[in-house]
Amino acid sequence: MKSKSYRLSRWGLSLGLLILVASAVALSQSYRTFNQVDLGGKKAKAGKSIGSTVCFTFRNDSTGLTVNSLHARVNAKIVSVNDSGGFPVVSLSGKDKVIDLSGKSVAAGDSVKICLTVDKKGDGAHANFWWWDTNGVQAGNKRGELAADNTTLILIQPNGGNVREYLYKKVIRRPNGLLVGLPNSTLGTGWIRYKTADRKYFPHSGAARCFDELTTGSGGTKNFVGELKNPHVKKHDNSLLGELHALKLAVIANDSGVAAPDSLATKFGDLIYNDAGNLADICNGRTIRGIIRLADSALTYCDSFPSAATYNDLKSCIARINTAFDGPYEADNMSPLHLKGTNDLSAFAWLHPNPAAVPATAFHRDFGPVSVPEQSSLAQNYPNPFNPTTSITFSLSEESIVSLKVYNVIGQEVATLLNNEQLEDGEESVEFDASLFTSGVYFYRLSARGVGEAGDAFQSVKRMLLVK
Repeated sequence: MKSKSYRLSRWGLSLGLLILVASAVALSQSYRTFNQVDLGGKKAKAGKSIGSTVCFTFRNDSTGLTVNSLHARVNAKIVSVNDSGGFPVVSLSGKDKVIDLSGKSVAAGDSVKICLTVDKKGDGAHANFWWWDTNGVQAGNKRGELAADNTTLILIQPNGGNVREYLYKKVIRRPNGLLVGLPNSTLGTGWIRYKTADRKYFPHSGAARCFDELTTGSGGTKNFVGELKNPHVKKHDNSLLGELHALKLAVIANDSGVAAPDSLATKFGDLIYNDAGNLADICNGRTIRGIIRLADSALTYCDSFPSAATYNDLKSCIARINTAFDGPYEADNMSPLHLKGTNDLSAFAWLHPNPAAVPATAFHRDFGPVSVPEQSSLAQNYPNPFNPTTSITFSLSEESIVSLKVYNVIGQEVATLLNNEQLEDGEESVEFDASLFTSGVYFYRLSARGVGEAGDAFQSVKRMLLVK
């Protein structure tokens, strides 16, 4: 249905009928979006165990004796008591490894189930010993070790940094990367290509505007013309760019099965935006993908969108969508990563399912989690020989302070690509543009030192050939 990305005025009665049908068939579905601050944050150690929840079943195996309190020592620190088994009085002692429960009668042959959160990061939780009491007096023998009925590990949940890294390293494929704006080398316009998982893409706070100019290293400005690769915020601080980048990542996450929903619900990018309470909203009558196309056009074609209000309106609309399904991160699978949704679509009267869109089908991925290398390494640049740009890829075994410099054949430094930049562990890639250099052999050197007193030092040099 080609008209699904047109302005509201082009939809007319069709849009109203479509939304009525959509409302009638809407399923309860939750989606997942991201905010700029989270996407620009350091990644969490997602999937690492920080404790566990365990349950124990204590049985009164005495003959004809009713007990009213329980004493037990656990082989891990008790963080919280999730279910006291009906005992109204609970206390901890012995560095929070000893638990006393009282105030409930337990007849002979009956059992109570006690559930705890403990700091044990794996299986094997057990009660070292335990016994029943009656009115403060031990009843029967002291019992030996009792294994937990079950153990559920408590894992660190992913955050925006993990999502950013996962999408760029596992879903967004190089060399294409993620485009913002519209490539058009013949019109003197600009666009951006993001290819790495750099956290310094976010967050943007500058005025919403088109791709008008870039900030130079000396603090000046120059016209934004052509393709800009992997720019940090300081290169072009533009809140519309930041919100659009975050929205594109949310669409990619849903399309690729990284984020809910992954059933036959409308894909996130195909949802229809229509705010009946604000007929002047620039996003009305468009799918989210259509809003993205409009924003890409506005960023690149400055002359076609002369009004500053247009950029502010687009930023506000996109930020509204990003905020709608933002919230705490919860993964129901770490490998491959799958994030649960946050809010249900039904909570937002201005977003609608789209029965005209092609239904989503299960998306099968065969890639695993983002891995951290055991040792840092520097790869050969690609392509090599090159003209005039090439990519230099390296891997860090830990968070490090990194410098990457280029030298000519007599050892003179001719370019600094990274200068004492703090980067997270994992793979990184940096573009080298040699447009202003002459043909010949060059060398690039990576120096990295792990953050902290125990950080390891790494250094490597490789050769590359520029042929014009």
